[in-house]
Order: sequence, then structure tokens, then C-alpha cells
Amino acid sequence: MFNTVVNACEICGEEDLTVKVLETMKETHETEGNIITTNIALKRLAKLGAETGCEGIIIGMLQSGMEPNVVSYTTAIGACATEPKNPSLAYEWLTRMRSRNVKPNFKTYNTALSACLDGKLENTVIASKIATEMLTDIEEELTGGIKGPAEMYSDLPDSYTKVLARNLMKQLRENWRSEDINIAVAKATLRVPLLKLVDFDKSQALEQIKQRREAKKTAEKAAEAAGEDDDDAKTDQDELDLEYSCVVDLHKDGRRFIEV
Repeated sequence: MFNTVVNACEICGEEDLTVKVLETMKETHETEGNIITTNIALKRLAKLGAETGCEGIIIGMLQSGMEPNVVSYTTAIGACATEPKNPSLAYEWLTRMRSRNVKPNFKTYNTALSACLDGKLENTVIASKIATEMLTDIEEELTGGIKGPAEMYSDLPDSYTKVLARNLMKQLRENWRSEDINIAVAKATLRVPLLKLVDFDKSQALEQIKQRREAKKTAEKAAEAAGEDDDDAKTDQDELDLEYSCVVDLHKDGRRFIEV
């Protein structure tokens, strides 16, 4: 309940009230909050482009024994997508989260790609690397599937991914027109993963996943009939929705930087 109120205060820009709610939560429950509380705080800093502040919060989480999740890292990357953009740090966050065994999802990749839209060739190069890594994760998902809600764990591109990839290809075109890179080299290297994201057929991919899930259900029913028990952990959907709203809201704000 406190997290819901804090999130509402943040959305409305009620900073003083936010502090009061956090103080009341600490007095009531003798706690600074949980990861959802922290992610809401990260969202505020990300909107301001406070890269150092986001990094400080995540370091503090690790020092306190609270492991940042995909929302935490995606929100920190969001700070790199505000003006002035910082694509190299956005890519560094992808590396850091992988080192903690936290897998990026399509929102993470979208945020990192949006940070690369600043017209510079060196950042088009970073975008191409990010797109390549996203395609690798997509292939793994199509092969092995995912556990949990797609909003949290899927890497399949959405319409926003395609908008970003198209704009990055336009950026690359401007790079070769400015003679920053040879056109043939650009088309044979940097452009390839971006074009694959644009051409990705999500409906076909979802059909593959559907078939795989049906096969899995059949296998689970057979295992159940044989007396085996699968006790998967359940996630509280209300908390999940609130937590993910942190990064979803951040993306809504970030889209104004993208040329559609």
C-alpha cells in the first residue's frame, strides 16, 4: 500500500508528500521499503537524467543485500536516454546486469537503443552491438522459452523497437552521407542487426512459442499422471504491475525524444 501511495506521489510530482509517506512507512514497518520502493525512487532520478544518482542507488541496493532486478537496471539505463544522452554508459549497464545474472528484456533493449539516437557514428556502432545482443537473446527465447510474464522476461521486439531500429538506420545513413563510414561497410555490418529487428515477424515467433507451450503442457500432464509434482513459485500480480509501471512510465516519457 505504501508503495502504491509513493508511486502516486511521484507521478503527481508531490515531492514533499513523497518524503512524508516514506518516513511514515519507516516508522510503521521499521523498514526503508523493498525493491519496488527503490525502483520508484530510481524512476524519479532517471527522469531527471541523474546517472550518478541511479548508480548510487543500485550500489546501495547491492551493499544492503538487495539484488536489483531487470526493472532496476532498465530504469538506470533510462537516465542515459535523457538529454544529454550517454550510450556508452547504457551499454555498460547491460554488461553489469548480465554480470549479476539479470537478463535484459525488450524494454531494457529499447531503452538502451533510444540512448544511441544522437547522430554520432560511434553511438550508431553501440546501437548495432545492442541490436546484435538482443537478437541473440531472441533466438534463445524462441529455442528455450521463458518463465514468468512476458512483460518482465521476453526479448521479442515490439512496435517501439522497430521505430527505434528504423531511426537508427536513418542515423547510419546520415553517417555515411557525412563520409564518417564507407557505405558498403555500413550496409554489410552495422545495418544488418538493425534491419533484422525491423523485419522481425513477431506473430510468427509467438506461434512458435505457442506450439512449444502446448507441447510443454502435454508433457506436464503426462508427468502429473505419473505422480510427479511441479511446485513453481507464484508472483503477486498486483506488486508485479506496480513494479513494472516504473519502467513503463519512464518509456512513455522517453518517446518524446524519438522521431517517428
